[in-house]
Amino acid sequence: MGLSPSWALSGQAVDGVGDAHLATGVHYRVLTNPLLGLPVVPLSIGRITLGEMAKGHTRRDVTWVDSRGNMLTAPFTVTPDNPVTGHLPLGETCCWAALEGTAARGGPRPPVPPRPPRPPFLVPPRAGEDAQTADVRPIVVRPGAGPVPQAGLPASFWVEGVVATPYGDAPVAIRSAEPFHVYASHLERIVVHGNGTVTGLSWLPASAVDVFERFRTAPLPTGPGVRYAGPADGEDRGFERVKRGAPARFGMHESPLAASPTACAPVSAGEESDRVAALTGELAKSLDRLVNDTSAPQRLLTSSTTVRDENGTALGDSQRYILMDLLQGAVDPGVARWLGFLDVDEDVPPKNVVVAYVVDGLFAPDWKSVTSGRLDQTLPFGTVVEDGAKAVMEMARRAPELADYAAQVARMGRGPFLQLRVVLAATAGVPLDSPAAPGLDTPASGDWLPATAPTAARELTVSMEHLVPGAGLGSAIAQPSGDKPLARNPEEPKGRRLLLTTRLDDAAVRATSGMLADRLVDERDGSWQVAQADWFGRWSAWAGITFAAAARPRPPRPVFTLTTRPPVVPTPVPAGPLAGAVRVEVSVPPVSGLPAGGRLLRHLKLTVTSGGVPVQTIHPIASPAAPPETLVIEVPGPALPPTASGTVTVTAVWTDSAGIDSGTSEPKQATLHDPRPPEPVIIPPTLTYTARPDATGRARTALRWTPGAGQAAYRVFVADETTLRAKLKDTATGVIAEGDAGQAPTSGQAAALLAALDAAPDAPARGAVWDAGRRLLPRRWWLQLTAEPLPRPVSGQAVFTHDVSGSLSVLVLYRVVAVSSASVESDFATCPLLPRAVPNLLVPPVPTLDVLPVVDGSADLLARLTVTVPVGPTPAVRYRLRRATATTDPVFMPVVAEGAIPPRPVGAPAPQVFTILDAGASPSEARTTLSAWLRYNWRVEVQGAPAPGGGPAGEWSAPSAAASTTVMPPDPPAAVSDLTVTRDADGVHVRFGHPEPLAGGATAGYTVDVYRQCPGGSLRLLTSLPGQAPPPTGRGPDVTGSFDVLDPGAEAVTGTLYRVVVTDPIGRASQPSTPQEAP
Repeated sequence: MGLSPSWALSGQAVDGVGDAHLATGVHYRVLTNPLLGLPVVPLSIGRITLGEMAKGHTRRDVTWVDSRGNMLTAPFTVTPDNPVTGHLPLGETCCWAALEGTAARGGPRPPVPPRPPRPPFLVPPRAGEDAQTADVRPIVVRPGAGPVPQAGLPASFWVEGVVATPYGDAPVAIRSAEPFHVYASHLERIVVHGNGTVTGLSWLPASAVDVFERFRTAPLPTGPGVRYAGPADGEDRGFERVKRGAPARFGMHESPLAASPTACAPVSAGEESDRVAALTGELAKSLDRLVNDTSAPQRLLTSSTTVRDENGTALGDSQRYILMDLLQGAVDPGVARWLGFLDVDEDVPPKNVVVAYVVDGLFAPDWKSVTSGRLDQTLPFGTVVEDGAKAVMEMARRAPELADYAAQVARMGRGPFLQLRVVLAATAGVPLDSPAAPGLDTPASGDWLPATAPTAARELTVSMEHLVPGAGLGSAIAQPSGDKPLARNPEEPKGRRLLLTTRLDDAAVRATSGMLADRLVDERDGSWQVAQADWFGRWSAWAGITFAAAARPRPPRPVFTLTTRPPVVPTPVPAGPLAGAVRVEVSVPPVSGLPAGGRLLRHLKLTVTSGGVPVQTIHPIASPAAPPETLVIEVPGPALPPTASGTVTVTAVWTDSAGIDSGTSEPKQATLHDPRPPEPVIIPPTLTYTARPDATGRARTALRWTPGAGQAAYRVFVADETTLRAKLKDTATGVIAEGDAGQAPTSGQAAALLAALDAAPDAPARGAVWDAGRRLLPRRWWLQLTAEPLPRPVSGQAVFTHDVSGSLSVLVLYRVVAVSSASVESDFATCPLLPRAVPNLLVPPVPTLDVLPVVDGSADLLARLTVTVPVGPTPAVRYRLRRATATTDPVFMPVVAEGAIPPRPVGAPAPQVFTILDAGASPSEARTTLSAWLRYNWRVEVQGAPAPGGGPAGEWSAPSAAASTTVMPPDPPAAVSDLTVTRDADGVHVRFGHPEPLAGGATAGYTVDVYRQCPGGSLRLLTSLPGQAPPPTGRGPDVTGSFDVLDPGAEAVTGTLYRVVVTDPIGRASQPSTPQEAP
């Protein structure tokens, strides 16, 4: 048998003297790690009194070190800012210590002892991890600071028994009055706080308590099973413990109005027994399974619970470890007594006498988890045994009744088993300090929890400090602040309440920290009071703190749809404005669909804005607790003039029962249109023509009109004469096509219209007939050209173009229908009918051209051109003459004359022949004669008559073949005039003029020969010069100028004669001039 390490089996004892709740006697509590499972046989408890101060059993070796690292030797002084720690020898387990010292006057009061370190436990296996081999994962803790004195409390001097945890040193026992005794199963260090003097320390090693007397056994509250050997009356023995240690008063968790633990109402042992019996119904079933189900280690046995929502619908299963549930239930001292882990010794020794309880237990642990966590290395020699029956017999030497269970243990098979001992010492009449009220931080308000409106519940959490080991909590909340506090511990069984436990705060830095949550807090402010009880059932006073009110969620933003209803148009149609209606359909969220914490909806605020003017209306919900699925609201739309449109913008806001508005909904817009038709399109119905057919054989027509009031778009329809005539002929003969009944004209109307068309002399007249009969032509007979209406232009005229066959010889008829913004059309029957024709008359035949040069009476050179237009389908009505001297290409031959052609002779068709006299004039130059000596080229084109009704001009024919001739004077040139001969220093000057320009045209030109005859000599050529020789010798083209020929020769003496002859380009010479003598 060996002493248990602190992680496996531990505990504590305390004298209940002076406590308002504990029964009289020394109470001892045993704690087991889930890795051990439940005891295989009843726990064996031995007892021994060690005398006053355990003299003769204690040791005094201790090392003192202050908080600054200085080693001290008693006696020494302790100050509030420098606590001193006594380090006990390694390898020993201290279970009791007495500090020798005195408190100074003044100093801080000790804080509530923090919770001890929890033993390691197994969490549920991770994904993919075998539950049989899951690692032992101890609770993660953080190093913390030393205890913080509570302000405003009496001065004191206190001692703590502490153990090491990952959070730092954690007190497990505190005493703040003389004698300064602290005790628990595993004290590692002694820490002295406050203001006083220490003169020494005596401490009791657990190993020194090796002699004791049989006291009692603690069987589980069940009969024997596969994994447990115990008495058949274990359940009765469990309730005997419950009654023996029953508290004297209701707990603080059941007394929210109690000012202190002593103010709680008394409670009987029978009431406690009834309470525990009601609580342990399910626990008894779990216990039975733990001792009989061998399908897995006790630690890994689970139970499945179906999780359901508020409507009872199954959401899934929750797996719980039943051993953990059982041990968690032992936080309640009554349940711990029922299990045998807490009991009371009613035989209390005299004051200051130390009594020790030696607890022996035999366990069949989850060895796989123990070894995987290397916890087996902490087990002392002799604690691991293979023969469980033998271990039971060894325990039976102090508890003989256990011998009855050895044979059953033998049937469980060989171990290894763990045979562990723990020593729980206490000083009679010297109890450890009772829990003090926990320190409360400001509560934090969490999210609103699911609840059906108008109920609102939020989670409120409070962080706490100075919690005692295994603290059970009482919680009470008053709302609003100042109201009567109500207990928040769950009621179970009826009329009694369960203890609450804390959860570890992720932000905690001390082992004494914890967090408590309440999920039934409404939106009001309030006060929260919390009291704590230690694992014996000793209570603190209430600690209180206030919390603020919370704003409940605003209602959800409304969601709705918009539809519109156009104005109803009465008969006769009014010219004034008309208003339609806007239908708003709002989805009303069901009560279950309101946000968590939300209130019931009271009404809807609807804002309708039209023309920049908002109008708000209120629409109540008749039954907020059972609202309709939708609210349907109709509001008037804007008053609209004919064909106008107006836009309304709608927003909505929910208002709840407290008058709080939701956010404004997304704005939605709807456009209302007046259903009255727009004004008809105004286009003159006269016949017009398309463009001439292009190279592809298509002719394009363009419809143009000025948009009128209310016209947002246009539809264009087309039909040709052939199609409409066919429809009219069918109708006139009584053939009514499918769908035409009631729309087509009567047979008489159709016949009359056909007769009028036949009588029309030309296309303009037929167009007028079609327009006059447009009401008789139903829409079904027309082809709509605009799949989508043609939108109204931003400015200017509307234009629509359409291509038709260029060979079309009948009229193409169009109709343009105006469309309003509401897609309402103007009356089709009265809309304009627009006749269009294709200008595709045949071109006149290509004419022929003959030319003859002539001279008129003024000796002007003319050309007589004879034009012959062959017989063809299209007579010529005009001609245009092209003339050029340098080319015969008509492109480069300018038009020099244009005129009308005499009409075709009456009678049998004959060619059109006419004559043109060309004197050389052109649009840019007035002339009366052609230029001599030039070769002229002429071409002529003729044009047909324009299309009827002011249509485009007829087409010009191709140019005729070129006709050419050279123009020359009929006579030789005239003799020179004004011949004079003079002399100067340069020589003899022969000067003369000529009445003609002497222009040679395209020829080599005229030649002027000057002859000289010296005295006694013959007549000889002096010089020759061109007819248009430039000055100073010639005169150029200037007919008014003179020639000046210089004879510088010495032989030109006085008496020399001079004569001049002019020769034209073809060699015809003028008469020689009269000789003139040189001076």
